[in-house]
Amino acid sequence: MNTLKYETRLKAAGDDYKKIVFWNRFLRNPAELILSWVPALITIVFLALGYANTFLLIIYAICWFYPIYIFAFQFKSNVNYHLKHRDPSEDAPCTMTLMPNAILADIPDYELTYSYEWDQFTTAYLINGYYMLFNGSKMIVMLNTKDMPEDIRNQAGKYIKEHVDRNKCKICF
Repeated sequence: MNTLKYETRLKAAGDDYKKIVFWNRFLRNPAELILSWVPALITIVFLALGYANTFLLIIYAICWFYPIYIFAFQFKSNVNYHLKHRDPSEDAPCTMTLMPNAILADIPDYELTYSYEWDQFTTAYLINGYYMLFNGSKMIVMLNTKDMPEDIRNQAGKYIKEHVDRNKCKICF
């Protein structure tokens, strides 16, 4: 098992991209999720305790609409903007090669080649059909398991575990 090679795209697109960005922004690091909903939950407590007047009801409404605004409008707007304006090479056909020393991404349509050394990864996840490899908080590479042939899909997780620096990289799959 020297190398694993398959055809894919460099980055996720459409609904897959939205799911991954949502997971990365709100679930992987739940601070924003918690901070946006705590005021809304506190308003329930205050309403249950009977603290209600016109001014407080306006404040409560703001506390409830803020997280809804974040999720329904701001998040979707940011994702759609990024998908519309991102580098076209991220959607181009790409050959991913998992090698003993690195992951190689070759995008012939744009004459681009990226090499991701195994020792740079600090965390590896398997979420929504993608192996996502991070260095700190930055996603370095994502490997789409849906595009992998069955034999490679069965080997990919083991291959990643064997090649990352297990003293430095946390495996979350």
